[in-house]
Amino acid sequence: MNDIVLDLDLGSPEEDALLSIVLDSFITEQLSHDLDEAPQMMVRTAFRPSGQMCKEVVFQSRKWADAFKSYWEVQKMQANAA
Repeated sequence: MNDIVLDLDLGSPEEDALLSIVLDSFITEQLSHDLDEAPQMMVRTAFRPSGQMCKEVVFQSRKWADAFKSYWEVQKMQANAA
């Protein structure tokens, strides 16, 4: 099985902190729906050739990668609107 990697460019320390909150929230929400099926994921810090830090969120399933990507985008927009 191939890993699905989401590369997330984080523009600020605040966005990095938001990612941590959103990851926790995503897992908690998914577990509240179904304790038998939870996303298998890993988060890594990576650096672009330019030296810019980014986060890689690695999933074992396309389903969970797509679900998190949508969830992240919504949460990021809501944080920016506040």
